[in-house]
Amino acid sequence: MNSMTGFGKAELKTRLGRFTVEISSVNNRFLEISQRLPRQFFTLEPKIRDLISSRLSRGKISVYVGFDGNDGSAEQFYINNIAIKAYYRQLRAIKKELKVDGEITIHDLLLLPEVARPDEAGLDEAVIWRELKRVMVKALDDLLAMRRKEGKVMAGDMKKRMSMLTRQTKQVIKSAPRAVEFYREKITRRLNELLDAPVPDNLRIEEQIALMAEKTDISEECTRFLSHIQQFSEALRSHQPAGKRLNFILQEMNREANTISSKSTDADISSLVISMKEQIEKVRELVQNVE
Repeated sequence: MNSMTGFGKAELKTRLGRFTVEISSVNNRFLEISQRLPRQFFTLEPKIRDLISSRLSRGKISVYVGFDGNDGSAEQFYINNIAIKAYYRQLRAIKKELKVDGEITIHDLLLLPEVARPDEAGLDEAVIWRELKRVMVKALDDLLAMRRKEGKVMAGDMKKRMSMLTRQTKQVIKSAPRAVEFYREKITRRLNELLDAPVPDNLRIEEQIALMAEKTDISEECTRFLSHIQQFSEALRSHQPAGKRLNFILQEMNREANTISSKSTDADISSLVISMKEQIEKVRELVQNVE
């Protein structure tokens, strides 16, 4: 089981330059990928998305790609003649208008935006992707390692809470017969008070007690609750993404707990159900971050 929270980073120095990739993820209902890439890598967005989708199924994923080209490779840049001439004409006009002393140097012009630009056409996309993919895979490996580590801790916590829920459910099953006996004693005591004499055996009273026992029978709900715990535990052991299934099972467990609470008239059972629902809510908080 994997968490949806993690971070991975990788760097690689190649003949093209240094690639840096950082990938972070947080919980999300679906797989949502946002990318920050150098402009010359924009065409690689679909490839990056496909690679991430092949490794991750849920989470809000943020990808940063940095690239520093090799210094001294003049072939990787070109001078924008149109821009530099436009700048020069405008600077001369401003210089004349404001009567500013000094010369306009080539150094001044090269510092202006869009004058010296990377030669994007000279970069082979296939070569870039081959190198970038290597860094992406390593960053993804680091991210997944962190997600697995956190997922293992979360799974351990949830297993403990499932064991506690099992014990509480068994306590509810053990306490259930007492509720019927308590009702029998209560109705008999009330009749004794009203009649001021011991109540003889009465078929009508027994029918009312049997009807009450049927209405408050929670054995079926308890059986289903234990079945849900077993299904939850099996899903925890799965090697496939199980977050959505775990969340669905918790919804069913909460539904059964509500039914038990509404049908039971026993104070001890009501107290146990409150504790059970607290455990379910704590597990639900963990499951929100499970892939």
